[in-house]
Amino acid sequence: MSVPAQPLSRPDRGAVPERDPSEIPAPAPRRSAAEPAVRRPAARARRTRRHHVGFALFASLVVGGIVFGIVVLNVLLAQAAFRLEAAQRAVSELSQEHVELVREQATLSAPGRIAAWAIRRGMRLPDDIRILHAPGEGQADPAGADPSSGTSPSDSARSDGGEVPGT
Repeated sequence: MSVPAQPLSRPDRGAVPERDPSEIPAPAPRRSAAEPAVRRPAARARRTRRHHVGFALFASLVVGGIVFGIVVLNVLLAQAAFRLEAAQRAVSELSQEHVELVREQATLSAPGRIAAWAIRRGMRLPDDIRILHAPGEGQADPAGADPSSGTSPSDSARSDGGEVPGT
């Protein structure tokens, strides 16, 4: 059989472990009345204050930059709106001018006005109309001819009813 386990001895929790006398720190030297007694907390407070000032400066620069950017964006949008309004006004004026010019062109090209102008200048309609053909080997098809069929309007009006050569 086995032997029962022996209980471990536990040190008291409140007891201070023994130290070697060489490990005990020496007492701090006493300060004179001329030296300030609170040196470290002042330095720490100064450092903390410096961090707060730096953060406040950084935050104000960031917020100021954002506000400046918003103002610049607003100015650019206002300028674009003014340019757009000026362009719309110009388009409106030009379209109105176009309507007036089309109306004037229609008035000037009216057949009655052109006929009256021609009569005032001594022009008249011809008594008979003759078509002149230029001499040459290759004769072009007259206006209105169908080039794919090889016929012209004058061919269809032939009195003999014959076939056109080449068809």
